[in-house]
Amino acid sequence: MILKDKVAIITGGTGALGRAVVSAFLNEGAKVACTYIVDEELKGLSSIIEHHKSNILFIKANVTKEKETVKTIQETLERFGRIDILVNIVGGFAYAKILDTDEKTWDSMMNMNLKSTFLCSKAVLPHMIKQNYGKIVNISSRPALKGSTGVGAYSASKAGVLNLTETIADEVKNYDINVNAILPSTIDTPANRRDMPNADFSKWVKPEEIARVIVFLASDNSKPISGAAIPVYGKA
Repeated sequence: MILKDKVAIITGGTGALGRAVVSAFLNEGAKVACTYIVDEELKGLSSIIEHHKSNILFIKANVTKEKETVKTIQETLERFGRIDILVNIVGGFAYAKILDTDEKTWDSMMNMNLKSTFLCSKAVLPHMIKQNYGKIVNISSRPALKGSTGVGAYSASKAGVLNLTETIADEVKNYDINVNAILPSTIDTPANRRDMPNADFSKWVKPEEIARVIVFLASDNSKPISGAAIPVYGKA
């Protein structure tokens, strides 16, 4: 149990990837505060809640809003007393060519993918600096490395996550805080299967596989690694 007694905040923990990460963290002994917005998604975690009642806290919060982000930090500290790990999973995807991308879509990508990562990291860092310890894992994406047709707003926001990861890692390097990002390719989720029914699902990376990489980066086994962008492409 390589995360035994560590306290983690996992944003967006009720989505397809989030559920896998929350489950993996709890199974490795962590205490988890999980943010969510959609009540219906809590049903997907019913078995996890049953087995880990004392080690999981659900916080309904929109982490693109600073006040709600600060509230998340406060509630986690009140329940568990400290914060060792932050995993920024909250995000979204939109497909549109630049000429067809309206301001609302652009702002949505920047808010969900980049602003949420910024606000959560900013809110948690004072506590990690004070205790001279912490792990932050951000979710970027393969398109962050190279733009292509239809994903301009999305890939720009995820490229911002990479730059932010490197910046924070440099700023906190003297406080034993590791800050890294992973770059998944297409994730094998029910939503992606519905949207791309003719794709070869066997080549997609599975949420459980990504979760294992995140567990490693959140553990003390990753101590020498900070400011890294780690590809998690599956077979694609």
